Amino acid sequence: MTESRLRAEKLRSKLMSAEDAASLIGSGSAVGMSGFTGSGYPKAVPLALAARIEAEHAAGNPFHLRIWTGASTGPELDGALAKSDGIELRLPYNSDPIAREKINRGEMEYFDMHLSQVAPMAWQGFLGPLDTATIEISGILADGSLIPSSSVGNNKTWLERADKVILELNSWQSADLEGMHDIYYGTALPPHRVPIPLSRADDRIGDKFFRCDPDKIVAIVQTETPDRNLPFTPPDDVARTIAGHLLEFFSHEIAKGRLPKSLLPIQSGVGNIANAVLTSLIDSPFENMTAFTEVIQDGMLDLLDAGKLRIASATAFLLSPEAAVRLNASMAYYRDRMILRPQEIRGGSVYLNRFGAFFKWISASIMPPPLRVSAG
Repeated sequence: MTESRLRAEKLRSKLMSAEDAASLIGSGSAVGMSGFTGSGYPKAVPLALAARIEAEHAAGNPFHLRIWTGASTGPELDGALAKSDGIELRLPYNSDPIAREKINRGEMEYFDMHLSQVAPMAWQGFLGPLDTATIEISGILADGSLIPSSSVGNNKTWLERADKVILELNSWQSADLEGMHDIYYGTALPPHRVPIPLSRADDRIGDKFFRCDPDKIVAIVQTETPDRNLPFTPPDDVARTIAGHLLEFFSHEIAKGRLPKSLLPIQSGVGNIANAVLTSLIDSPFENMTAFTEVIQDGMLDLLDAGKLRIASATAFLLSPEAAVRLNASMAYYRDRMILRPQEIRGGSVYLNRFGAFFKWISASIMPPPLRVSAG
């Protein structure tokens, strides 16, 4: 695996065990970790770090970290570190049950914030310095460029802001991910900020790879561990009814001339009902659809396979185990039909700036006043 995934010979000297890599992270550090939902998060280093923290606590030594991510992650990260009592502060989002209990009991500080605002706030200095970035990747090119894995999240920002970088090179991730990503390096703080040149879901405005100063890379850990993929519940009567109402609404708006036949770019929520609604679009009359959303779920794979969806843009995958196997087996096919972007680009303010006015107008046309539409 080393030669095919790690093509930069000068970085092979950085290969080490997860335990040795974890030893490079000191107590009190702020650690930016990759991961968005159950995709693309480091699996080996956080487990080794949790074991080290438990050993330090058993010896009577305090050891706590401030953990920044893209969103929720998996049990090997949030669960293990929370169980070891190793997290002093967690941001911006958590769904792990162990961490949730500690947060609710006041044993762990928690900053719950809009996901698209994390990177700008990190650059503005509101979150303080970032000591270490621990990022999962799927490969390293000969020139040192990093091939992202199954999520992008805040990884670009962590790689740029951190003093040192630990990489997990995960060969479970498909090698055909290479070329799928669109990493935009044009963001800037005021007064140098310029409009993001993104107007369509299939626009590519950035690089296919992460840039990283090779001198900051202190460790590379090889892994072959799957993402946390959970099954979706089959649609029940409630989900099918919701899907039916939505399809009826779309058809009505097309008939009134307020929507094109291909609809506007779809932004889907996360979970069983949202996935059921996506699946229902397969039997709809809508064609040539696009998606500009947070995560790509099973329903979007189904729409791509059915030829209904032309392009899906997101920041991560959120798939069932069966769909994850299907995606990895056919990644070369899907690579030209999907784009993974940094989370401050994939949604939030960009999506709402482009399409929020439409939703306000639609809402005003079908609902009696007074109506306030939240952009949260």
